[in-house]
Amino acid sequence: MAETSAPEPKSRKPLWSRPIGRVAFWVCGAIAVVAFGAAVVAAGEDGWQGFVYLSGLAAVGFLVLYAIAAGETAGRNLRRKIEKNRAPTPAALAFRAIETFPEPVLISDRRGAPRWGNAAYHALARKAGGFGQSFGLPTIDRLWAGAGGGDGTVYRLARAAARGEGACERMPPLDLGEGDIRRFHLEASPQADGLILWRLVGAGERGGEAGAEPVSADWSLHAPVALFSLRANGDIVGGNATFREWLGLTEGAPFPSLRDILAGDGARSVLYSRGGEGAARIDARLKARDGIESPVAIVVEWLPGEGALGRAVMYGLSRTGAPPGVAQSMAESCTAAGTAMEDMFATTPFGVVRLDGADPETAIIEDTNPALMQLTGGRAIPGTRFCDLFNWDDGRSPVDAFSAAMAGSGDPAEARLVTPDGQLYVHLAFAPARGGKRVAYVIDVTAWKEMERQLSQSNKMQAVGQLAGGVAHDFNNLLTAVRLNTDELLNRHPVGDPDYSELQAINQTVARAAGLVRKLLAFSRKQTFRMETLDIGDLLSDVSVLLRQIVEETVRLDIIHGRDLPMIKADKGQLETAIINLAANARDAMREKGGGTLTVKTSRVSDDVVRNAGAPNPREGDWLSIAVTDEGHGMDKATMEKIFEPFFTTKEAGKGTGLGLATVYGIVKQSGGFLFADSEVGVGTTFTIYLPGHEPTEEETVELREAEAEKTVEKAPEDLSGRGRILLVEDEDAVRAIAAKTLAKRGYDVVEACDGEEAYEILEDDEEGFDLLISDVVMPGLDGPGLLEKARDMLEGTRVVFISGYAAEQFSDTLSKEQDVSFLPKPFTLTQLAEKVKEELGEQAG
Repeated sequence: MAETSAPEPKSRKPLWSRPIGRVAFWVCGAIAVVAFGAAVVAAGEDGWQGFVYLSGLAAVGFLVLYAIAAGETAGRNLRRKIEKNRAPTPAALAFRAIETFPEPVLISDRRGAPRWGNAAYHALARKAGGFGQSFGLPTIDRLWAGAGGGDGTVYRLARAAARGEGACERMPPLDLGEGDIRRFHLEASPQADGLILWRLVGAGERGGEAGAEPVSADWSLHAPVALFSLRANGDIVGGNATFREWLGLTEGAPFPSLRDILAGDGARSVLYSRGGEGAARIDARLKARDGIESPVAIVVEWLPGEGALGRAVMYGLSRTGAPPGVAQSMAESCTAAGTAMEDMFATTPFGVVRLDGADPETAIIEDTNPALMQLTGGRAIPGTRFCDLFNWDDGRSPVDAFSAAMAGSGDPAEARLVTPDGQLYVHLAFAPARGGKRVAYVIDVTAWKEMERQLSQSNKMQAVGQLAGGVAHDFNNLLTAVRLNTDELLNRHPVGDPDYSELQAINQTVARAAGLVRKLLAFSRKQTFRMETLDIGDLLSDVSVLLRQIVEETVRLDIIHGRDLPMIKADKGQLETAIINLAANARDAMREKGGGTLTVKTSRVSDDVVRNAGAPNPREGDWLSIAVTDEGHGMDKATMEKIFEPFFTTKEAGKGTGLGLATVYGIVKQSGGFLFADSEVGVGTTFTIYLPGHEPTEEETVELREAEAEKTVEKAPEDLSGRGRILLVEDEDAVRAIAAKTLAKRGYDVVEACDGEEAYEILEDDEEGFDLLISDVVMPGLDGPGLLEKARDMLEGTRVVFISGYAAEQFSDTLSKEQDVSFLPKPFTLTQLAEKVKEELGEQAG
């Protein structure tokens, strides 16, 4: 109700029944009595005049009393006639309706203090014992004080009503005594003047009697299952007709104790379930009429509070262990499943099947649950041979598959379940059942097997990466030594010398080997990165010239720049390599179709887009997307699963190393991003690179502006000779010897050290200081970064150049932070070494 009900109308009382009327009546009566007494007593003294005078006063008093009584009676009769002919007001009608409303209604203030309640609420309060000793109208939560309390619900509803919102919640069961347990929905509606109207509606009803029907209602008397309520001591309070029939009891006969009707420890198991949460299921044996014991299942739920009742459902078990009532309903809704299993098996998320024998190889399906029916597309029907559900094309027999699980080792059997969409990998577990039969549990482990495959693939890739990283350092040292010595020989054997072509071939082979090592390092994420803030638009503009040289005339290059792109932090050279490799693969894919369009598209995306693409836990914020799309022949699912593996290629022998996509994958992952592929056979393929956005600092912004202003190509110095003291630290003797010899020829003073410890001792003993430190990164003992950190105070004013073909990830971080440190990757040429030294020493080397 939206309006507050009208107050009870005031009754019309006679004048003498009102306080002022009663006072006037008794005053007049007293005057008359006093006057009459005075007239009798004082008559002899004052003569007959006094008697006449006092008697007159008494008579007047009686006349006044008579007039008052007669006038009041006439007025009351007149009012009755008027009210009888006058229609009742809306307020009076509303009051009567609420007062006679079958549902309990209470009006309270915002704090819950009762103001008024109808007759149904008063009756409910008397049954629930809410009046107590104060005889005051109880609050809602006071009614539920003995039934677990409902103050939390009342508090939430009162808060909602105070906000001007109507709300409704279900209250805990309310015990009204004598087995009468009812459930209510409590509604709270805000009213005018800060009042709240509370309404109790029987659970399961909207209107009608206030409260849920007890267990003995007509609809449950002849249910196909036994329904009964019991106390914590095992006494059965009541039950339906079905329960009486099973026990052989006549109508009105008292129920025996639970301990008398259940064999063994059945009754104890039911009573012990009171301490658990929610409903409990107990298998027991019922001592039915004529002394026959029958297997039954009991589901009991205990109401909260001390002395509360338990509500139980008991059903008998069929020959196969399925509840008859459940089997009938399942047969109507899912006839393909045949005889359904018991309710708990029917709702399990994995397959459960009951076999007619102990040997699963020859057993026939007797019962199955809906989960297995859904997995097999309806093939697991009763009467089907259990082994026919599986695919045995892998050469194994059912005996081989089931033997381990049947031997009691605890290991499940593995098999491939045939489904409408193909097949699923499943684990099978077996358990004995009644009558020498067996129950099989079929668990779908396809996702688990896929994770196992991915883990195995990841371990394989990690092993390759560790192998590449471990070998790369020594291999690059060997390549560097070969290349430097070849360059030295080329200086002695210029063009036209008979040995020039052979020496040049050695150099080309070294370059190819160095490129192969770089790809392996990129895959294993062991490359040395110098992270810098980049604008992807500028980077694509720079690399577009090279991309147009890579693609063929039949391929059209289309670069689409997105708007408001975020800045990124990555190694510019490595990112260019990744884009070039993707473009080269796209060109090769479109070559067989005679050409097409290669599209490179950039855009700003959110972390939700990256997460939906399949990235695990991407960093929150903006991301940069670089999509490279071709119109080639596409790839099937089997190929897609292997494209990022090293040495996997779909090209002919000798036309690909299989490291292109592995290199791209390693570069992207080392940059903190993700790489995904989407392909359709006959349509094309899209590779999408996601890189996290970067908010540049003020210093980085200034550097970007300066780089934009100085966008010119610096020419290598023609004169590579110079002066200066150089400390050369290299653990590979061949590399150190040829490098020191080359720099000494160009006028530099070179001091050699074979490792970090020897270099530190040289720095401690040297008094002149060094202009340049050239150090390998990975060395036994004290490595290059460790030497820089330990001898930092002795290297003030000294330029530093690190040389390496392999470096740990933490070195890349150090290189990015130490802006004064340069890097020269192995293998390098003598010219590249001389140019780097000339660049670092500048005018000092002139």
